[in-house]
Amino acid sequence: MTIDLTCQKCEGTFELDAQDLIEGTEKLECPHCNARAPSNLVEDFVSALTEIRTQVAALGKRFSISMSLETEELEDELEDEDEEEEESDEELDFDEDEDVEDEEDYDEDEDER
Repeated sequence: MTIDLTCQKCEGTFELDAQDLIEGTEKLECPHCNARAPSNLVEDFVSALTEIRTQVAALGKRFSISMSLETEELEDELEDEDEEEEESDEELDFDEDEDVEDEEDYDEDEDER
């Protein structure tokens, strides 16, 4: 599996073999300007690649798989998901004053007895 990358710093393009990245024989580094991703991001990326490879191998017994991921598409999807989460959080908000009023009404009823 080959990964095509474009450096955000120098806009240089390069390829990495996913297996080499997983095995640690290749580093995620721009060959043009030596820009690197933080090690924690690289570790997470390698873990995700390993899992994808495992799952594709399992599905490969039933289906032929070809996949393409574009950063811009993923960013748009993540923004949409964040907006949906914010909307659902707003729906779950409740007015705390309503609970206080209910408790006050309850207390008043007890006093009248």
